[in-house]
Amino acid sequence: MPVAARHGIANFSRETYMKVLVAIDNKPSSQAILDALVKMRWYEGTELHLLAVVPDAEAERTKPGELPASVEDLETLVVELHNALPLSEVSFLVKHGDPKTVILEFAEHLKAELIVIGSNCKNTLERLLIGSVCQAVLNSARCPVIVAKTPCTLAREESPGFKTILIPIDHSIYSDAAVRWLSEFTWADDTRFVLTAVVEQDTDLFEVQDSLNKRALELSQLLKTTKIVTEVVVGEPVQTIIELANKYYTDMIVIGSHGRTGLKKLILGSVSQAVSHKAPCAVAIVTGIVSSDDSWSRTGEFHKVKLSSSIVWETGTDESRHDISAHVMPGGM
Repeated sequence: MPVAARHGIANFSRETYMKVLVAIDNKPSSQAILDALVKMRWYEGTELHLLAVVPDAEAERTKPGELPASVEDLETLVVELHNALPLSEVSFLVKHGDPKTVILEFAEHLKAELIVIGSNCKNTLERLLIGSVCQAVLNSARCPVIVAKTPCTLAREESPGFKTILIPIDHSIYSDAAVRWLSEFTWADDTRFVLTAVVEQDTDLFEVQDSLNKRALELSQLLKTTKIVTEVVVGEPVQTIIELANKYYTDMIVIGSHGRTGLKKLILGSVSQAVSHKAPCAVAIVTGIVSSDDSWSRTGEFHKVKLSSSIVWETGTDESRHDISAHVMPGGM
């Protein structure tokens, strides 16, 4: 029985629509959101609920019957999206209040199965001083979140879909959930999936490669594709994942997350959130699929071995290669 089935991960191959909350504003990231939504292949009937949140101070300055200045141009985006995705149901709603709170509350009310939000790539100091709506949603969302990035330096914007998807994994149930989540969507026949593990040097690399191969087989069966590459890399998690995104000209990174919040997240850190901030492309954080469980968390770390200086871990070439050259946070990223 697959690990995912043993721990109650839903069978995602349902071929049906989902409810998607799309948080938009009048910033450049909204165009990135639009591009990401058009590149996804939604099942017919998918509900795309576009939500614009106007801060209370701006709402108070707006005359009755008028749209706030920050959302005036968004109606054009809504029409553009509706025309691009005629098989989806597109709606547009304007609310006022604190954006972080409103987005999360509306996601709960909607029972959203996915949140799509943009990132304007504020630097670390800006996030500390004024906060980040995107980071707050990632901290508290109870469902997967796609972060659309701008500027997107690698994704080919003229492409009709995502062409290369990078999936960093560890040994935990959260990575199983991320792999299976991909079957929520249909992908172009030429889409390439890169499964990678980033580990410490004293990791049992044979075990890592075996884990990657098993997940690659499952992904191949779920998506009916053979365009899957596996690669193991020894290094620091966040920077290595970013380097791999550049190496493969990645359009989207899909990464499982334990969904920890509050003090526990601050103490443990979060690879997934760091990647979402630094990545040069869209990032999907798969959270809320399985509950946090310490017994599962302990399974996240691969076994350690004694090193031999005579062993060089690198084999294969080009797309058929299985590089064994990858530090993974235990129990989900």
